Amino acid sequence: MHTLSLYICFIFLSQFIFAQGELAPEARVVTTNEHSFLFAINSNGSMFSFQHGKRLDGFRKRTVDFDFTYIKHPKEIRVENPYYQSQKKFVFGKLYSMFAIRAGIGKQKEIFSIFDKGGIAIRLHYSIGGTLGLLKPIYYEVVDSSKIYDNYEVLYISDKQFDYNIHQISDIYSRSSFFKGINETKIVPGAYFKAGMSFVFSEKQEAINALEVGAICDVFTKPIQIMATESKNRYIISLYVGYRFGRIKVKNRDSKQLIETGNETSD
Repeated sequence: MHTLSLYICFIFLSQFIFAQGELAPEARVVTTNEHSFLFAINSNGSMFSFQHGKRLDGFRKRTVDFDFTYIKHPKEIRVENPYYQSQKKFVFGKLYSMFAIRAGIGKQKEIFSIFDKGGIAIRLHYSIGGTLGLLKPIYYEVVDSSKIYDNYEVLYISDKQFDYNIHQISDIYSRSSFFKGINETKIVPGAYFKAGMSFVFSEKQEAINALEVGAICDVFTKPIQIMATESKNRYIISLYVGYRFGRIKVKNRDSKQLIETGNETSD
């Protein structure tokens, strides 16, 4: 699924590259600060990100990044109890739902600019900072016992965390509510490094529309175990592809007039 997404994205980019040629009628402008959002699919989950960039020169910006990411284990497979197939599917052996909140600083460099209408700009970027791993315990609705009354089976069910030494798939009736155990969430601090490349295809200087690909490495202060059947790990590496959109402040070189919508001024 993720490989197919990357393949489609690169085909999409090639169309923009070969479509260049028509000169844009807009006046030459100087970009200043920008802010943008990113929705991405990760190799192990999904991510939403906000980025603010402050102009250093004509090609570089200093960035501040904030990410919120859902991280799942690659061995997660949804199954159902063969005796109660009408119930919600669950991931057998999962101990925690994991989320990561990241905050960091970095730099962005434009290595190829848009000169023609329909062209693309290519940017390289990286950031480094702190990560907070949030581990929310997973609860299952477990069948403790059953009895037959008037040819009807009555189940006695309780919410429990997974125990690899006790529970089988046939013991689990369904997954519990997501909010069950949320007050038991554990926080594991760490650090991250992120690097990637953006392909900006906006036709307006003040707009950001871009396809972005990259990689993230999270390192935590203690090993994390998402699945009971898998080993603990202090490092989590994610590949991602996503869509970034936002606004750039630009000023006309002749009139020095800020032309972005809004009342913001350049720092």
